[in-house]
Amino acid sequence: MEMKQLQLMFLLLIGLTSLGSAYRILFMGPFPAPSHWLWLEHFQRDLLRQGHQVTSVNNHPTKQPHENLTEVIISPSFDIPKHFPKKNIFSMNFVSDFNNLEMWWTIGLLTTEHALRDRGVKKLIESQDDHYDLVILEQFFHEAFLMFGKKFNCPVVTIGTMGYADNIDHAMGVLTPWSVIPHLLLSHTDRMTFSQRAYNAYLSLYDAVMRRWVYLPKMQKMAEKYFGGAINGPLPHVHDLERNISLVLINAHRSVDLPRPSMPGQIDVGGAHIQPAKKLPADLQSFLDKATNGVVYFSLGSYMKSTDLPPEKTSLILKAFGQLKQQVIWKFENDSISDLPSNVMIRKWMPQNDILAHPNVKLFITHGGIFGTQEGIYWGVPMLCIPLYGDQHRNSIKSVREGYARSLVFSKLTTDGLVRNIEALISDPQYKRSALEVSQRFRDNPIHPLKEATFWIEYIIRHRGARHLKSQGAFLPLHQYLLLDILGCLLLGAFLTIWLPWTMVRRAHKWWLRGGTADKLNDSKKRL
Repeated sequence: MEMKQLQLMFLLLIGLTSLGSAYRILFMGPFPAPSHWLWLEHFQRDLLRQGHQVTSVNNHPTKQPHENLTEVIISPSFDIPKHFPKKNIFSMNFVSDFNNLEMWWTIGLLTTEHALRDRGVKKLIESQDDHYDLVILEQFFHEAFLMFGKKFNCPVVTIGTMGYADNIDHAMGVLTPWSVIPHLLLSHTDRMTFSQRAYNAYLSLYDAVMRRWVYLPKMQKMAEKYFGGAINGPLPHVHDLERNISLVLINAHRSVDLPRPSMPGQIDVGGAHIQPAKKLPADLQSFLDKATNGVVYFSLGSYMKSTDLPPEKTSLILKAFGQLKQQVIWKFENDSISDLPSNVMIRKWMPQNDILAHPNVKLFITHGGIFGTQEGIYWGVPMLCIPLYGDQHRNSIKSVREGYARSLVFSKLTTDGLVRNIEALISDPQYKRSALEVSQRFRDNPIHPLKEATFWIEYIIRHRGARHLKSQGAFLPLHQYLLLDILGCLLLGAFLTIWLPWTMVRRAHKWWLRGGTADKLNDSKKRL
C-alpha cells in the first residue's frame, strides 16, 4: 500500500513539474512569404512538443492542429505580387544594393501595417487579461511588433531569418567591424580589397543612418497609432525596444558564414529546419530508385512558382531536360505542360528535404533561397543556382565560391547553356567532393540547432530575460562605445600639457625682452 502511495506521489510530482515548466508564448511571423513561415513553424512545433501554450500570429493556418496552439491568422494575407509583380522579377536585372535596402524597408512598413490592421491582431493589442511569458518575433522589418513585449511586460526573442545584420549586432551590444564583415546584402569575404572596404563602409553607414533617422521613425509612428490606447503611459521608442531584445536566433552557421564578433545572446541556428529524411510517396520512391543515371531535382521555391515562368523559358528548360540522360523531378504547380519528356516528372508539391536525401539525386537546380541552399548543403548535393532577387544573388555567389555550385543568369538562360552546366556539375567529381566536404562541416554540431533554439528560448523565460547575455554596449552612446570621450580627454590633456608650458615660456621670454630693453634705455640715459 505504501509503495502504491509513493508511486502516486512520484507521478504527481512529475505532473506538477511538467505543469510548472509549461509557458505561455506569443509567437509572431507577420511577413506573408510562405518560405519564411515554413522555416519559423519548425520552432513553433518544437515549443508545442515541449508542452508550451502557444498563440501564433501568422498568415498560414497550420496543417497539424495542436491542443496547445491558438492561431490568429492574418486575413486576407498581404498581397505581395500586387505591389511587386512577379513578371517584373523574371525580367529585371540585379538592382543596386541601395534600392534593395529601400525595397526591404518599404515591404516592412507595408506588411507591418497590414498585419496591425487585422481584426485578430487588434483584439490581441486591446486585450486586458492576457498574459504571456515570452514574445517571439521574426527579425524581419517589423519593429513595431516589438511593442507586444511592452504590452505584456515580458522578454522578447527574435528569429533572424536572413542571417546576421548590423542592426542585430547593435541591438546586442556589438559594433560590426566593417573592415572584415560585409553588409548583409553583399557577398564579399572577410578579405576585402580597398575598394570593397570603402563601398562596404559607405553602404553600411547609409543603412545605419537611414534606418535610424528615416525608417525607424516611420515604424515608431505606426506603433503609436496602433498601440497608443492599449498601453498605459508613454510608449517607448522602437529603437529602445530593439535594444531590449533578450535573444536573437540567427539563421547562420559557422561552416558557411563568416566568423564575426558576437554576444552570448546571439545563437546560430542555421539548418534548424532540416530533419531526418522521411519515407517518400510510392511513385516518387520508385522514380528515384530506378534512375540508374541519377536524378536532377528542380524547384523555384515556395513564392516564385514554375508556373509563373515566361512560356519561352519553360519551353527551353523542357528542351534541355529532354536532352539529359538523367531523370528529372520538377516542382511545377499545375498539369498544364503537354508533351512532357519521358524522363521528366512534375508535381505540384515536393517533399524537398526527403528528395535531396536520396542517394540518386545528382544535382539540385535552385533559385538560391537560403533554406533550400542549406538543405542542398546538408545532403551534399551540388547545385545549379539561377538567382532571381533579394539574397538569392548573395547565396549563389557564396555557393559558387565554395566550389559546390555553378550559377546562371535567368535573363540569359539558353537550352545549350543549361545542358552544359548540368553535365559539368554531374560529370566533374570535384563539385561532389566539395559538396560533401561542406556537408560534413554543416552537420558537425554538438546539438541539433532546433533543440539548441528551444533550450535558449526556455532559458530566457527561466531567467526573466537573461540580461547577462547582452552587453551594456547596446545602451552606450557611440562616442562612449568607441572611447571617443576618453580619447578627447587625452588629446585635451596632451594639448594643455604642451600648450600651457609653451605659452608661459613665450610670455616670459617676451617679458624678459621687454624688461631687458627698458634697462638698457635707462643705462643710456644715466650715461648722458
